[in-house]
Amino acid sequence: MPDGLSQIAVVRSSGELISDALRELKPVKGNLPISIGVSAISLVLSLNMLNAPNTVELIVNLSTTLKDVFLGLFGVALSIFAIFFSLLDGKHVRGLASQGGNQLLNYLRYYENALVLFAVAFTLSLLISLLDQVTIYKMTAMICCDYYVEVAICFMYLALSFRIVCETKSLLYNTFVFTRAFICLKGCDGMPKTETDAEPKL
Repeated sequence: MPDGLSQIAVVRSSGELISDALRELKPVKGNLPISIGVSAISLVLSLNMLNAPNTVELIVNLSTTLKDVFLGLFGVALSIFAIFFSLLDGKHVRGLASQGGNQLLNYLRYYENALVLFAVAFTLSLLISLLDQVTIYKMTAMICCDYYVEVAICFMYLALSFRIVCETKSLLYNTFVFTRAFICLKGCDGMPKTETDAEPKL
């Protein structure tokens, strides 16, 4: 089996999948403004929600809305994943896998990471949306939360959720890049070898 395909054949464990998916959210130069903006918005919302008289109702309603959003994003990502990779035949798989850096593996891993992120966010929002006011108060009393701990917990949930929503931008970008690579590879089919050799590499 070629090296590119043998790399694709390696299956990551569930822990590695979640760990690699969370790395997609790591602040880097390209997404630093988004990360800062998400953090600022999450902090302001956390403070406003915890100072409101109906805090629990606001948190549950927000988590219910986010749950629906993540379910929709998961469906979109899964559809893109299934459609694109079902169109690849053996020739095109070998072509993409043989490109520098194994582009096919990069695309596969990104879509897998995006699916894991949306699934984790959906599950977390679903669990919060199922809680009622009494349950949340009991949980708060059990872990002896004070105001600042509650703000930190609320901030982490909102920041994670909003940052995953912003990952839609990267999902679209990678979809465009993959589409262009696939079109170029399909366009090379049937061309004389001398012409394909003259074309720049993808």
